[in-house]
Amino acid sequence: MDEKAKVVELPPSPEKRRRKIMLIGAAAIVVLSLVVVLVLSFSPVLAAKKIEVTGTKLLSEKQLLESLAPLEGTPLPRISEAKVEELLGEQPAIDSVVVRAQMPNTLVVEIHEEVPVAILVDGKSNFLVSDTGAKLKKLGAKDKTKLPKIKASDATKDPEQFKLLTSILSGVDAKVLEQVSTASLTEAGFMELALPQKRTLIWGNGEKAALKNQVTQIFLNNSKDSPEAKKTIDVSNPENPVTY
Repeated sequence: MDEKAKVVELPPSPEKRRRKIMLIGAAAIVVLSLVVVLVLSFSPVLAAKKIEVTGTKLLSEKQLLESLAPLEGTPLPRISEAKVEELLGEQPAIDSVVVRAQMPNTLVVEIHEEVPVAILVDGKSNFLVSDTGAKLKKLGAKDKTKLPKIKASDATKDPEQFKLLTSILSGVDAKVLEQVSTASLTEAGFMELALPQKRTLIWGNGEKAALKNQVTQIFLNNSKDSPEAKKTIDVSNPENPVTY
């Protein structure tokens, strides 16, 4: 008589059970995370009810807030830096923007502004400008900002030429700049500085700036309040400076 074979199913090993539990747990965490993200992305609980703008010195905080007003009511997780930049539009004074959420309902927009390096004198108007000549802010008649002044010309309309001028200007000592009314760039790429008493300082290019500062300071000290002071000081070759 044939006996039917009996198959005995062995229980899973502890290692397999542990692995299965871990896989189920990991899957549950992923699903839960997705649910949380979806809920937060569309939940009115985290909607932006207040917008704060920080870091502004050149720009009007009030005007920026008006530009960002459409974001009110938008869930914070859905507000990106790209969207904020789109609403702010093209503004030369803005270098970059950082967006962060301050729970439960505040959007903080941190503005990193361009650094003004000079004042562009264009006719009767003065502008704070970047190192490429971009106009960052128009100054009022009573503004007391202390920066080197650059006289507007064809050269200042070229960003590369303007950058050359400001890079040369950055090598001039503060004590010398205190006496400078405006700076300009010649067609040859030489910088000229306008001094009191209708005098001109021909600085030249950006080379040997330290020696040029020393020589210039000597000339300025010797000619201070002198009615016979020469009208032009040329330190473009500081080893052989000339006045005339």
